[in-house]
Amino acid sequence: MSQEIMPMPAVEKPLLARLSISMFSMVMGIGGLANAWAAAHRVFGLPLLISQILLFIAVLSFVVLVLLHLAKLRFCFAEVMEEFAHPVRSSFFPAVSVAMVVLSIGIRAYSWALADALWWIGAGMHFLFAVTLIRRWILHAQDEGVLTPAWFIPVVGNILVPVGGVPLGHVEISWFFFSIGLILWLSFFTIVLHRVLFVPAMSQRSMPTLFILLAPPSIGLSAYLAFTGGQAGALGDMLYCLALFIAILLASLGRHLAHGTFFMSWWAMTFPADGWAGAALNYYLARPMPYTLVIAAVALTAATLIVSWIAVRTALHMASGAAFRED
Repeated sequence: MSQEIMPMPAVEKPLLARLSISMFSMVMGIGGLANAWAAAHRVFGLPLLISQILLFIAVLSFVVLVLLHLAKLRFCFAEVMEEFAHPVRSSFFPAVSVAMVVLSIGIRAYSWALADALWWIGAGMHFLFAVTLIRRWILHAQDEGVLTPAWFIPVVGNILVPVGGVPLGHVEISWFFFSIGLILWLSFFTIVLHRVLFVPAMSQRSMPTLFILLAPPSIGLSAYLAFTGGQAGALGDMLYCLALFIAILLASLGRHLAHGTFFMSWWAMTFPADGWAGAALNYYLARPMPYTLVIAAVALTAATLIVSWIAVRTALHMASGAAFRED
């Protein structure tokens, strides 16, 4: 009598091997909100303590994630290389360098030397990541079916660099990064918009990455205001209006972008919302009018609610272990 052969159960990888580089988007989200609240302290006189608590959490999260991923690099090198070769996950590697620049912006008020060191390391790492990934996209044909707005991360990070660099005195090199980010953003926006409109819908897990569309004009506005010393000008007005339109569009798509099963990819919504809040607050200083005041207040409130909501969902997701079993 033939004996049925039972399939061998799949062996689950160790927890360290299952850590995702996209977790650094948590640092971007929390650190970005800390910077937005620091701006709110300057503009509205809101408690600085909120920004300080958020910054502490962001720094602590960054340190823990760096140590864990260094251990992963040491003991699970194959998994790191597999993640870096992935067409979507590889775009989150620059989240490490972006997180460093975000923290540099927040830390500057407390330690100029540490902020400067973080900025230089973050800017240098981001340049290497951007060149490596864009070079890969050029040399190898890409499947637009798996393209998501996460591809903006290597590009948009260049626009963020001046926000931290100009106040530190690194004006010329900040123009270098700003030029790269601004021009490539326009190109990649067209590519991503084509993918969204003419290719089958993105997966439920990838839908929240549409929030990344808000980041370039928002961060671009903050960078431009840093270069001009807070003067909006025509370009600043254009970036503000574009960011406002995208924010309204995303708000109208809210229930489509985040519903159903929770994924760590939902953190992709946080940093763009933070960036818009910070930009709206800085723009209010440049254009102090009733409508810019209301928009700034609404943007800060929305960013705070989004980060808080996703942080709670993440805590529950991690407690259940599901955060470490995402494909």
